[in-house]
Amino acid sequence: MEIKTDKIKHFFACLAVALMASFIEAVCGASYLLSVVAGVIAGTAIGIGKEYGDKCVPGNKWDWFDIAADAAGAIIGAALGSLFSLIN
Repeated sequence: MEIKTDKIKHFFACLAVALMASFIEAVCGASYLLSVVAGVIAGTAIGIGKEYGDKCVPGNKWDWFDIAADAAGAIIGAALGSLFSLIN
């Protein structure tokens, strides 16, 4: 099974957004759980926005596999970024 480069880009873009959002929350004093929630929301929101933009382009369509890659990246990024809340 081959993973398309599009899915890899979706995964890493949402991972980066979620990691930064959860890291910022953790540094500002949020608990691990709240940092994870903030990261997942930020990562998936950016992915859903991108996918909606893709859908609006003529000749393109909504792709649920892109959303799955976005969600996976957001969850992993948020979990990693939130680890900084355990250090404080």
